Amino acid sequence: MKAIGQKIRELRMHRGMKLKELSEKVGVTASFLSQVERGVAVPSIGSLKKISDAFGISIASFFGEKEEDKVKSEFSPVVKKNQRKILHPSPGVTYHLLSKNLQGKIEFLLAIYDAGASTGPTPYTHRGEECALVLKGRLEIQIGSSAYTLERDDSISFSCEIPHRVKNPGKVPAVSIWCITPPSF
Repeated sequence: MKAIGQKIRELRMHRGMKLKELSEKVGVTASFLSQVERGVAVPSIGSLKKISDAFGISIASFFGEKEEDKVKSEFSPVVKKNQRKILHPSPGVTYHLLSKNLQGKIEFLLAIYDAGASTGPTPYTHRGEECALVLKGRLEIQIGSSAYTLERDDSISFSCEIPHRVKNPGKVPAVSIWCITPPSF
């Protein structure tokens, strides 16, 4: 997350924005934004999306690839386990990008939610559709004013334009597969 904070600071400085100006656009305090930039605090997926929107960039821009990894895998359609891009959008949540990249029409993720972890306290929106399959544990998915509890082998699909959030209410990690179209990271 420290690298993401550094990228946010670099973008803000490059555009000549003050912390207060960016914080007003994003809807968070300047103090919180300063903590994110220093790697002390972790932004929720919703906050990271708002930050990327404020800069007019894709959220994927915060998760860069090493040059040698690009060269090695440039021509292969296969994503080896040790070559996956790993994202930590909020504390206790880990996404493994299973699709080759975010340039196609679909985003394919393996998501691991530690016990009690969530995508954040505030539901968020983005364009497109999502579907998920729970492989292990239990997830609670809030979509609008409704909440759905999914257990192993349960699946769900919904419009991403409806405010939503995901939480693991269980005492063990929850593992799930997600497909999002178009890619939102």
